[in-house]
Amino acid sequence: MVRVPEEVSGVALTVKGGRDVTTDPPRAAAADHAVRPRRGLNTWSYTIGLMCSDFLLAWVSLAIGLALLGMVSRNPENHLSNFWVNYPHGTAYPIGIVLGMAISGSYRMSRRSPTQSTFSELQSYTTGIAFGGVLTLGLSYVAHHFAYYTVQVTTQVLSAMVVSVVLLPIGHALLRREVLRQTPVRVLIVDGGEGVARFTTHLRLQQGVQVVGWLATTESQPPGALGRLSDLERVIREHGVDRIVVGSTGDFEGDHLAEYRRAMELADVALVPRVHELVSWRSQLTELSGLPLLETVPPQMTGWDRFTKRTFDLAVGTVLFVLTLPFVLVIALAVKLSSPGPVLFRQQRLGRHRRTFTILKFRTLRVDAARGDDGDDAVGPSSDVPLHEARGKRVAAERVTPIGAFLRRTGLDELPQFVNVLTGSMSIVGPRPFVTAESEPPSGWAARRFDFRPGITGLWQVSGRNELTAEELRQLDYLYVTSWALWWDIKICVDTPRAMIRGLGAY
Repeated sequence: MVRVPEEVSGVALTVKGGRDVTTDPPRAAAADHAVRPRRGLNTWSYTIGLMCSDFLLAWVSLAIGLALLGMVSRNPENHLSNFWVNYPHGTAYPIGIVLGMAISGSYRMSRRSPTQSTFSELQSYTTGIAFGGVLTLGLSYVAHHFAYYTVQVTTQVLSAMVVSVVLLPIGHALLRREVLRQTPVRVLIVDGGEGVARFTTHLRLQQGVQVVGWLATTESQPPGALGRLSDLERVIREHGVDRIVVGSTGDFEGDHLAEYRRAMELADVALVPRVHELVSWRSQLTELSGLPLLETVPPQMTGWDRFTKRTFDLAVGTVLFVLTLPFVLVIALAVKLSSPGPVLFRQQRLGRHRRTFTILKFRTLRVDAARGDDGDDAVGPSSDVPLHEARGKRVAAERVTPIGAFLRRTGLDELPQFVNVLTGSMSIVGPRPFVTAESEPPSGWAARRFDFRPGITGLWQVSGRNELTAEELRQLDYLYVTSWALWWDIKICVDTPRAMIRGLGAY
């Protein structure tokens, strides 16, 4: 039976103009075949806004860069006393930055990828700023040759570039957030039905995204679907769809392929790889005589990789342990005063190489003499329902203490696990630490999760947590282990606070 979330079930689904698609008669499709105008991030006004933001922030970056350089440089030309002499001569820098960002394709990428995080596009920003720095020096020399303009000092440009790498992405993120708040990206899922629930869960994690519903690729129209593939153009126009996510659809042949090609003229189209369980962000799209190939990453981790990961764990774990220590003491006192019982909850979990260890968490449930635990109920590896259903999380909510509900929703109940990180039984980022009953007896590809220490956070936590099934979590763990990179750990750490604040999948 296909599990369809309420958000895409067609019940009381509101579309543009406040209309309810379950009660209003469908609007006739447009008679003409004119391309539907794009909106939000797909407008030229958004691109112009990015260019204006970069231009202004480039001036700010130049000012901050000159100030910082003046405090550390021994060159008299860079001293703070010459700030108002050097600053007006930096006119070429903002122009060069805007041109560099345009040449590198950063503006085009921002329009094409509305659901990508700013962190994911950091490499694109860095490339654009590097181009901008080179163009600045070139423009400066040209202006000096033809107009006897003062040549921009290279160290001053470099200092401004360093600041720009920080400020420009922040400016893009704030502008994108505001545009998405005013005009969210309306997403339509095209799928056979099996992946609708999972795709919806991932889309719900993205701010500024609205799932308007899903379209079935099956011969018959399942309950909750907005229509079949032959209705694609009508649904796009009728519901104001901005982006289409194509999942499991069968063969792309004949009339089906024509439908997708027509849809690309009306909305952005994103394809979920058919074997997305094997594809990660490190996978690379290559070309073989016109045939596109999606190359996966070899599932290998060197000794240097393990050393780097452990060094990252110790460095980040030590800093966070010290910074969170005052909060830990306050939470411990609150747990103690909220209900009788121990402050910490201890439970046996399986770690690296299947070695058992004791995980530490703040107690969030009232102590039940009949059960005497505060942990997660075990769920079998074949469970195909969300973990919160398999474990009866909603039933267990009756035992949650007043402070426990807040700790669970925000994930602060896991702060004591920094002790596990420092003692070597856990990692900052890693596979989900399943309870012992859930961890046996995986074999084959699923057993690769035991190659790593389990993590306080991980790909599972920023992808839906208890909204996913046990099988989906195992697939995410496998994908993380076989595609590990330090950059991915950093990205997951950056995404974790957002997942904690939103509380998606926390019970």
